[in-house]
Amino acid sequence: MEYSKVQWPKKEEIVNSTLWVIVMSLVLSVYLGVFDLIASRLLKILVSLFGG
Repeated sequence: MEYSKVQWPKKEEIVNSTLWVIVMSLVLSVYLGVFDLIASRLLKILVSLFGG
């Protein structure tokens, strides 16, 4: 069977990969949240200065 030729990852590799994905997802979501906050405040300031 083809399954016997597959080299399945070890448990440690799966755990490390999963943790890496979770950490990077959290970091990216915080980064995008901060960027969104700054951009929205900047746009509010620009709209208040130039009317709208």
